[in-house]
Amino acid sequence: MGNKGMQDRRSFLKGAGVAAATAATFALAGCAPAKESSGKDSTSASSTAWDEEFDVIVVGAGIAGLAAAVTVATEGDKATCLLIEKDTMPNGNSPFAFGTSIYAENAEDAKVYIDQLIGGTTPDDVIAAYCAGMTENLDWILKLGATESDLKITRPDPKVTMEYPELKNDDKIGKFSFSSKGKTATHTQKFLEGIVEQHADTITYKTSTPLESLIQDPLTKAITGVTAKGKNYKAKKGIIMCCGGFESDPDMLVTFTGVEGVYPYAGRANTGDGHRACMKVGADMWHMSGGAQFWLACRDLENTKFISTVWNWSNKQHGITVGVNGRRFYQDWDGCALPTGYAEPDSDLTRNVGYRHGLTQFGGNWAHLPLPPHAWFLFDAKGLAEGALPAETSTDPVADGWALTANTIEELAATIEVPAEELTHTVEVWNDFCAGGEDKAFYRPAESLVSLSEPPYYAMRCVPAMLNTDGGPRRSAKAEILDPDGNPIAHLYSAGEFGSIWGHLYQGAGNISECMVFGRIAARNAIANEAIA
Repeated sequence: MGNKGMQDRRSFLKGAGVAAATAATFALAGCAPAKESSGKDSTSASSTAWDEEFDVIVVGAGIAGLAAAVTVATEGDKATCLLIEKDTMPNGNSPFAFGTSIYAENAEDAKVYIDQLIGGTTPDDVIAAYCAGMTENLDWILKLGATESDLKITRPDPKVTMEYPELKNDDKIGKFSFSSKGKTATHTQKFLEGIVEQHADTITYKTSTPLESLIQDPLTKAITGVTAKGKNYKAKKGIIMCCGGFESDPDMLVTFTGVEGVYPYAGRANTGDGHRACMKVGADMWHMSGGAQFWLACRDLENTKFISTVWNWSNKQHGITVGVNGRRFYQDWDGCALPTGYAEPDSDLTRNVGYRHGLTQFGGNWAHLPLPPHAWFLFDAKGLAEGALPAETSTDPVADGWALTANTIEELAATIEVPAEELTHTVEVWNDFCAGGEDKAFYRPAESLVSLSEPPYYAMRCVPAMLNTDGGPRRSAKAEILDPDGNPIAHLYSAGEFGSIWGHLYQGAGNISECMVFGRIAARNAIANEAIA
């Protein structure tokens, strides 16, 4: 799969960062508080006056929400669906992703691989439901009107490895995405938006309609509707939460991951609104520290933008990363794959190195590292010439505000305010490693060992960056949201990254697959419910 594999997950076009409260008792961040109009009570169903009624309500219009709404429209026997989106347009992760999905031709074969990734953090029946849904992904898209000529399809093949070729049955997984030359659409998000438009008779789509609260029956504890943008909407059969993660809530990120100063690559709308709403009605939470995170990504000196509008970690092979103490402290070429490709099939996962969607090998385990809020990427004149700063970003990093420079390491240390003796020693040790062809500290691959020896020297700001969180309400195999005792909260479901099944190792394109799989599962179970009076 090689370097191409690092883009199978998603390519993000802009950073974000929006502060919000974390506790479940706080008002929802990014949303106005529930309005007391016409004497309505936004939390108790017993005294609620409904503005509109629908069979199913879907919260969030990313790929998960679109998949759920489309399933209601195509399989619900004229069931009505309200699809609400908090922003003027979807602004979480889906629109910024490549839109690649994994799929399988045999559920049991796929489950062998998926079990090795997330078994132990996600129940067996939930994994089984996901793998069964994977076998439907490609056919479902084709049945909705896409053609194979619209798609780039990589069939399961022993010659094509997935992200973890060390694990058994990685060759039983395939993937597909829309081609840039597709006639029906060029992206999964846009394709499903088009299907929603075709079903305007049963799907009511409201943008700029932020969720404010879930409405719960005080006796049965069933969820009967939502308050959104000051109005109460009744859901006669179910509510499906497709709210994404909490990447743009710095307080929640610190609380659940311990990392400060994080900048997400995608949109700004994922601020944990749905998490707090579900906490208030008794949902249990899982995988809250999980996600595709973190990299120390290069930013401009003012910390306002990334070095590129798409993923670009390959530049980190042209230098080293040091902390504010002047020391290297991790395997600091944090690309998704080695320059020559992923690890060899059936090799020892505990010994292999590299970053795979933010996870790095750490003492034989693969883990998210507690990265500092600020570090420096150092390179020299040779590194600059070879791509330490992509040419499309700038050809003059100093003049354009991307880097600081000095003619000696001591001068550079003073410029970036790190201890000169530490930085000088760090560079000397690094250059010795490069001369010997072995990183004896952190096992960087030999092909990424590039000395710092040709002045002038440069330093670029690095901050923790991420793609998405995976934590949220605990989910059953039926896509039901569960309480702390493992019981379903009646009529409440979830799909996508909102309470994702990915609790440990993550396979690229697995979240897009999950959006479609559990969007369909949630919708099918919701429309099967008896309508509440």
